[in-house]
Amino acid sequence: MKKGFLLRSFIYFLSVSFLLLMNEFPRMIAEANQKAIPVAQMVSRGEVKFEVKENSWEKVETPFPVFEGMKIKTEKGGAVLALADRTRIEVDSDSLFCFDQRDQFNLLQGKINFRIQPDVPLRFKVGNLWISKSYVLRTSKSPSAVLTKEKESVGSILTHRNGSVTVKSIQGPISVTSEEGAVLASLSSGESITFPSVIASPKSPERLAQAKPEWTEGPIEEEGFLGLSGWDWVAIGVDIAAIAAFFIGVAASEDHERPICP
Repeated sequence: MKKGFLLRSFIYFLSVSFLLLMNEFPRMIAEANQKAIPVAQMVSRGEVKFEVKENSWEKVETPFPVFEGMKIKTEKGGAVLALADRTRIEVDSDSLFCFDQRDQFNLLQGKINFRIQPDVPLRFKVGNLWISKSYVLRTSKSPSAVLTKEKESVGSILTHRNGSVTVKSIQGPISVTSEEGAVLASLSSGESITFPSVIASPKSPERLAQAKPEWTEGPIEEEGFLGLSGWDWVAIGVDIAAIAAFFIGVAASEDHERPICP
């Protein structure tokens, strides 16, 4: 009788575990497919390297696919990134960058020139600054405003050795905001602005020459087993334990109520 009770409890446990895990499969597959697609294609010249693992770099072969989270540095070289819809980013020498997400370009050091086509939601992160194309508001007969987009946004971003950052709009309006979402500047075509280090980079600027650089970007969340974090597995384990305890209680109750033959 005890053996049958343990067998039923184990079957209940496996069934619930399988159902909970199956609910996570669509999300894990979608995330895997997303990461398997390059964010951009890069053509480079000179000494351009990508980070294989922490503080370990290898030279890129052109053309080179750029993936989300991959750090790339152009030492004595340069690179051109081709994104979707004819959007381009030119990276000067002695620069360091990565894509935190598919639509978030993180410039850690150096200079870039960009050309963003309409309907491309690309933003640039430089220290405490967020740079993106902005939209012109025009009034209409309806109560709501109408957004009219420029044909394309063209500009440049330069990080200085003292930690300051210069943003320039060559064509189209560009907006600069802080990490807290406060608007710091709105640039029109031909305008530029330089933010001091106390605003652009609260921490000391990082250089490639450092033996162990500390990136200005936020901490990257480590992936756990099967794409789930440790807390996700803890939550699943608690749910499984609670459900298993319920079925064990039911089975024990049935065994207690079953008459015992003499």
